[in-house]
Amino acid sequence: MRAQEFSDEVEIKRMKLTSGSFALIVVAALSLQAFAHSKHDKKAHGKAQAQASKTAKGEFLGKGDGVETCPVTGEEIQNKDVNSQFFGRTVYFCCAECLAEAKKSPAAYIKETQAEQVAATKDLPKSEGHHGDHDAQNPKESGKQESKGAEQKFLGKGDGIETCPVTGDPVNKELKNEVNGRVFYVCCEGCADVVKKNPELFLKPVEGEKKEQAFLGKGDGVETCPVTGEPVDKDLKGEVDGQTFYVCCAGCIDVVKKNPAAYLKKAKAK
Repeated sequence: MRAQEFSDEVEIKRMKLTSGSFALIVVAALSLQAFAHSKHDKKAHGKAQAQASKTAKGEFLGKGDGVETCPVTGEEIQNKDVNSQFFGRTVYFCCAECLAEAKKSPAAYIKETQAEQVAATKDLPKSEGHHGDHDAQNPKESGKQESKGAEQKFLGKGDGIETCPVTGDPVNKELKNEVNGRVFYVCCEGCADVVKKNPELFLKPVEGEKKEQAFLGKGDGVETCPVTGEPVDKDLKGEVDGQTFYVCCAGCIDVVKKNPAAYLKKAKAK
């Protein structure tokens, strides 16, 4: 009987010891978690305070020109849907969140003139982007943005003579430029580069102006297809404006005949 009582006492003590150890482990784990969470909060709070401090001191934080790149992140602007008026001109952003950020403190991201904006951001390194996580979480929305970016629409704000085609601001007559044989003026050198990259988006064709045909040919029309650059099929022979050519498939014959100047170099006179 005494042996049984002694055995029971030992078991009870063992259970109490085990229970106490488990409680200590739980307390230690919770303490560690709380410490990590506190450290993370302090780090995030520190970053927010640093950003707020820079803004409060009037430090310029802009990273892009507001036309081709976002003023807040420096990312390339995929479409022109997100924009607003700042200091009398239209400024474009990569997303609604960046627009909202700029509106909180306009002077921190936007200079009073486009020329000042370009000068302040032209030497900054290219942004690696900050929307990767958003796109991964919402691929449908990302697909929509890519689709919008593919649809190019006319973006000109001025006539290129008295007003800048990019910003609509009065031009600087000393900044004379030319693209595809067309003379135009801009408000700053940055806008000249923007127009030259995509003239059709910023300059309206002048009435009676002959648009220069871009050459698209990839082959000589004898051994390689002028449309695809692939080896030709000698059974597929075409002729346009007295010039004979060969292609890789029947469909390419129709393409060349519709726009021969874009795919065939004029044969040299013998």
